[in-house]
Amino acid sequence: MPDRDEVSTGAFKASTTINVLAGIWLFLSPWVYRNYMAHDAWNSWVVGFLIAIFALIHYSNPMSARFLSYCNMLLGAWTFASPWIYNYTADMGRFVNSLCVGVIVFIFAVAAASAVGQRDTASLQD
Repeated sequence: MPDRDEVSTGAFKASTTINVLAGIWLFLSPWVYRNYMAHDAWNSWVVGFLIAIFALIHYSNPMSARFLSYCNMLLGAWTFASPWIYNYTADMGRFVNSLCVGVIVFIFAVAAASAVGQRDTASLQD
């Protein structure tokens, strides 16, 4: 049976990997939805890039870069709110995409931050 440290390491790796993939998807989505010429396409490029980079850095250095999960939580919330900020709620594909990516990034950033926190707590108890 795996111990608590192995479980939290697995949860951390899965959470950060999902956020890397979500960031890449968000970056590519303006081309998929054919709105790369829209005035708000830059938002998907910048936010998607930052989500992926923050998750990669956090993956490579979990203890010293935990605050990057908090940054991704904010970026997830921003992505969720962006259809109303940039007024594209009528474009159903992009609208649902932003909501789903925002929720996924937020939830898995919380999971990554808490998995690292559980590892920190477990190491203090040893």
